[in-house]
Amino acid sequence: MTNIQAPSPIGKSQDTPGERDLLLSALRVAAARAKLEVNLFESIGISLRQRAVSCAQALQWLKDENVIDLVQLGPPASGAST
Repeated sequence: MTNIQAPSPIGKSQDTPGERDLLLSALRVAAARAKLEVNLFESIGISLRQRAVSCAQALQWLKDENVIDLVQLGPPASGAST
């Protein structure tokens, strides 16, 4: 793991413009992916509420989308961090 340096004074940035642009782009992509996951969870929830899918189908949908591990169906296991 790399160390994160303390921020330098304003105007004294050691970052190159390319580094900053790359990180900003990566953050925008991460935010877009997070919004897509929110939309997915809401779609599955709406489908379940309207009885368009069963609980088993909703769980399979979550598995198919590889987001089942983000859904906590019970209390966290003892010693697990959240």
